[in-house]
Amino acid sequence: MENNLDIIKKLMIQYDRPFYIYNESVISKQIEILSKKFSQFEFLYSVKTNPYAPIVNFMASSGFGADAASSEEVIIAQKSGLSYEKILYSSPGKTLKDIEKTLDKSIIIADSYNELAMINDVAKQKKLHVKVGLRINPDYVMDIGKGVSSKFGVDEETIVKNRDFLNSLTNIKIIGIHVHLRSQVLNHSLLYRYYKKIFKVALFCKETMGWELEFINFGGGLGIVYSPLNDRELDIQLLSDECEELVHRFKDKINVRLIIETGRFVVCEAGQYVTRIVDIKESRGVKYLIVENGLNGFLRPSIAELLAAYAPQESKLQSCEPIFTVKDAFEFTILERKKYFSEKVTIVGNLCTSADIMAKDILIPKADIGDILVVSKAGSYSYTLTPVLFASHSLPLQFYVKANGEYV
Repeated sequence: MENNLDIIKKLMIQYDRPFYIYNESVISKQIEILSKKFSQFEFLYSVKTNPYAPIVNFMASSGFGADAASSEEVIIAQKSGLSYEKILYSSPGKTLKDIEKTLDKSIIIADSYNELAMINDVAKQKKLHVKVGLRINPDYVMDIGKGVSSKFGVDEETIVKNRDFLNSLTNIKIIGIHVHLRSQVLNHSLLYRYYKKIFKVALFCKETMGWELEFINFGGGLGIVYSPLNDRELDIQLLSDECEELVHRFKDKINVRLIIETGRFVVCEAGQYVTRIVDIKESRGVKYLIVENGLNGFLRPSIAELLAAYAPQESKLQSCEPIFTVKDAFEFTILERKKYFSEKVTIVGNLCTSADIMAKDILIPKADIGDILVVSKAGSYSYTLTPVLFASHSLPLQFYVKANGEYV
């Protein structure tokens, strides 16, 4: 069986252009962690993290449902073989066309009172009675404090006020709630308190509003380590123990499907971005490695450099998911070069813009023109966030390496 290094070299020789490579064995390891540690929960694969068909298909075959953030993602999930109840469609600003397209393919989670009315109207026209979810903007934040304004969901305190309106919707039935406040959480206690509060919101919907709930979607939030210097790994075992206690406490009061969205947890570390060094030059004391498809191949490293360049010196950059997490999120490796021959370089792309910087003043093994550069953590929010059409360069390819070493 070929190892990942051999496959990368073979693919670069064969195709001679930048590409993403995703490793199924890494995804399998993350799936196993979630399945074993959180057996009381169902998991939805967050399609927006990486909609590449082999990955979506593998997640579906592994028993995961789909968190779809657009009508197109509903179709992607359906093509993977997932049934209606395994696809939850949640996003703000759904159009009438979106609702008509997905009504019979997914459980639609309404993001506003207007969306509830639209879904009801479509269902009435089609002479259907459909089950829906409702996204709620809770009266609290992930840390400590009161709820804030948001483009997502309906404010928790407005639900009772809209009871008459909700009861007038004759062709839909609210059977689930969805709450999501933050991604990339590494503090198990924070997630535990967050899940506990969502259980209480669900109890309010059941007991005060009289909804016959069938699911609670707790959203995402499970984080991974981006910065070895600043991030502390999420304690999965402690979170697992806390969740087990929480489910035991609430199961007699509200016995429903308990759902968590995977976010980047299963795919981020499974992906690498691979490109080639096409030129090396020096300018006034700075050594540049110029690679093919920098910013227009993998955007996120360049975003980090841009933010750092415009932020006050020594200031702590605030994350803005999924565009930016931390400054030193990505590892840059030169294939088959020894680390003890390192030098300080700036890695840039071949676009006609000074913004095309992937990494500035980093220590990296001494490289030559033609060497292969590999960038880590490219399995999520990578290809889909990148302006691959900028300057009309060739698009990066994508490859999926199966557990047996075969690749698609």
